[in-house]
Amino acid sequence: MASQKFYSYVVAGSVLLISILVIHRKKAAKRQQPPTPPKPHPLANTPPEQLPQYIQELLAAVPSCVILQSDVEAFQEAVNYSWAQQNREIIPACILRPRDTHELSRIVAILNKEHERRNLPGSQGESFFSVRSGGVNPGLGASTVKDGAVVDLSLFSEITPSADGSTVTLGTGTKWIDVYKTLDEKGLIVMGGRNAPVGVGGLTLQVKKEMLIIGNKGGISFYSPKYGFVCSNCISYEVVLADGKVVTASSSENPDLWRVLKGGGNNFGIVTRFTLRSFPYAPLWTSGIVTLAAFQYAKSLKAYHDYLAHASSGKPGAFDEDAAGPILSFVYIQKLGFQILSLSILYTKVPEDKKWPAHWDATGFKSLRGFHKNRVETNTSVVERFGGTAPAGTRHTQGTTTIRNDLETIKNAYAIFCETTTELRRVEGLVCPFVFQAILPGWMNKGDPNILGLENCTEPLIILSYSVTWAKAEDDEFVRSTIRRSLERIEAAAEARKTGHQYRFINYCMEWQRPYEGCGEENLNLMRDASHKYDPTGLFQSGRAGGFKLDI
Repeated sequence: MASQKFYSYVVAGSVLLISILVIHRKKAAKRQQPPTPPKPHPLANTPPEQLPQYIQELLAAVPSCVILQSDVEAFQEAVNYSWAQQNREIIPACILRPRDTHELSRIVAILNKEHERRNLPGSQGESFFSVRSGGVNPGLGASTVKDGAVVDLSLFSEITPSADGSTVTLGTGTKWIDVYKTLDEKGLIVMGGRNAPVGVGGLTLQVKKEMLIIGNKGGISFYSPKYGFVCSNCISYEVVLADGKVVTASSSENPDLWRVLKGGGNNFGIVTRFTLRSFPYAPLWTSGIVTLAAFQYAKSLKAYHDYLAHASSGKPGAFDEDAAGPILSFVYIQKLGFQILSLSILYTKVPEDKKWPAHWDATGFKSLRGFHKNRVETNTSVVERFGGTAPAGTRHTQGTTTIRNDLETIKNAYAIFCETTTELRRVEGLVCPFVFQAILPGWMNKGDPNILGLENCTEPLIILSYSVTWAKAEDDEFVRSTIRRSLERIEAAAEARKTGHQYRFINYCMEWQRPYEGCGEENLNLMRDASHKYDPTGLFQSGRAGGFKLDI
């Protein structure tokens, strides 16, 4: 009886802690979301005729698309479109905001001309422009560039369902939350992001990341067990190539380009539109378990391992395509001084009694002791709820690695995370989630072929990721280096047991990581060949800043 009473205090305490966290994040949002006050930048008073030659050419060709530093308020607003504060502090010379493919084509042609000038003998061919879709990736310079040009695709916000409801065409700058709200009214859903701020372009190409504090999500959809990766469900792409030409990439037009765009990022051109498969919408069943990590961490790790082992065993009924992958998070909150454990599970069919579906009821997850919350929700409401925990304007870093489903490796990874939070415990405002997500062999190769390098994988994989926020710029290097070192330690521990894996989930990688090395030589060759064919001048390899390159 005494133990039950003690446990009730633990649960109540966990609920209180989550409430405190939510309040803390809301306060942080109020502090950090307002745009940085406009201030003059170095080129603010530069006459147009003294700006770099390519900017002058852009002003002459597409004047309504060019935002200069001299337009202080509009420029600062455009800079603040980047989600992470560190990227807001990287100031470009100008921001280019085309309204349609024609304007973008003219912009790219001018950028390519400048790239060729910079690569003449005796010239210094440094990167000088970047491409921004949703602006969410927190990697330094992921979608911005110091003293260069940022191509901002936020006005490409089309959401057009086909007449028969079998496909939806989306502009690359559209936010997933807007996609879902629009499609809810049509009774449709598409494979897409699971966090409100994320843009269509980056996630679908596997170059952007989704942020979350308690349940970190990625370019894996709620419906991935049924249909595969998001990038494997794109029927066609509209692409602006380096020479300004606009082409379609599909299974019948430019099929080699279509293939490499499924995970190959923006290495081949700028994608302006995606046509995705769509299907009838239905409500979702969700459940979350929250408790203190110290009380349940060992049990939760074993339950996670056992679930993946069973779901990939090949036994009848073990794999259920309506069961979205479970997400297990351990969140260290510096202001509280300890960890919270959060488990998020979801089912794409709502049981008649609205209680735990049989698939989840048979797992070890239900026996975890903590605060349970079951819901029946729309896809939109789930995404809105997840997206509300990570305000824009925070200092942020992330990073990822992949391990096999080995219990000892899982325990080692968690132990290293705990040591990492001890190192970071004095960082003001630190919120440090460490997240487990699964890729199961039952779905990793569904949909169209991609270049992710999982074609021959027959075992479950676990994506481990950090998604860290903190308060002060003075802690930037310490936090970033500590997280990098932590991931390297996890990889070394896994390698010692032969339980590491070369795959890296690109959406969670930071700029120092090399995710394409895990794609396999055959897929790398496909990407390199496509790059030489569609981008012969190397505009998107050496002229473009940010993103992951093919090293050619």
